[in-house]
Amino acid sequence: MNNLVLVLKAYKSDVEIHRHSAYQIVFTTDNPFLTVCDNKKCENIFGFVIKPQVEHSCTCSNSNLIIMNIETYSFMGEKLAEKLGDKHAELFRNRDEFMDFFMLSGNEIRIQDIVKSIQLNDDLQRVDSRILNAIELINSGYQSNRLTLEYIAKTVCLSPSRLIFLFKQQTGSSIMKLLVWIRVRNAIARILTQKDELFTSIAYECGFYDSAQMNKYMYQLFGISPSKLRKKSDLIQFLQ
Repeated sequence: MNNLVLVLKAYKSDVEIHRHSAYQIVFTTDNPFLTVCDNKKCENIFGFVIKPQVEHSCTCSNSNLIIMNIETYSFMGEKLAEKLGDKHAELFRNRDEFMDFFMLSGNEIRIQDIVKSIQLNDDLQRVDSRILNAIELINSGYQSNRLTLEYIAKTVCLSPSRLIFLFKQQTGSSIMKLLVWIRVRNAIARILTQKDELFTSIAYECGFYDSAQMNKYMYQLFGISPSKLRKKSDLIQFLQ
């Protein structure tokens, strides 16, 4: 599992106009769909890749979509930025165009193959062990409010300023942005799978101070509120 990626499956569920701070890869598993992207209407498409903060909507009441959200400041986000260049988005009219963009082959589009195609091969090999320890600490301890920059720095034997520098240099992301991303990612998983759990409980269990803070970051990162996400929980599946 890659915590820098949030993957959902939407079952014939239209998405109103919105924007978010994640890169997004969307493709259909069956029928073409319609999108309005950056005020341009595009019908009968297979999928798209979109930059952060670009307004878009999807009309897909006859289509099942895979939606991959990628943390903006990661190396994966940087590589998508390079592939898109000056474009706000890349639209794919058919499956072949999508496969060519990500240099995929075979009869099946697998999520792990897409991730590999935009993951730098030497990402983990060149990361300092102390940074890997910091990432592991975030992955395992994101639920704790004690997980501050100072606490993480002390645990991995670095000064806060040195940790900030090394983390950005070696992962592409900010350590605190990564912490917020992982908290929101896990909150989304709980909202979709624990349908009777109160938002205040989910917020606390995922490391937020309260549900208002969770709501703020979820909307900022993914363009949807916890209440709207839960209303669609029968139509949206958390994959990874």
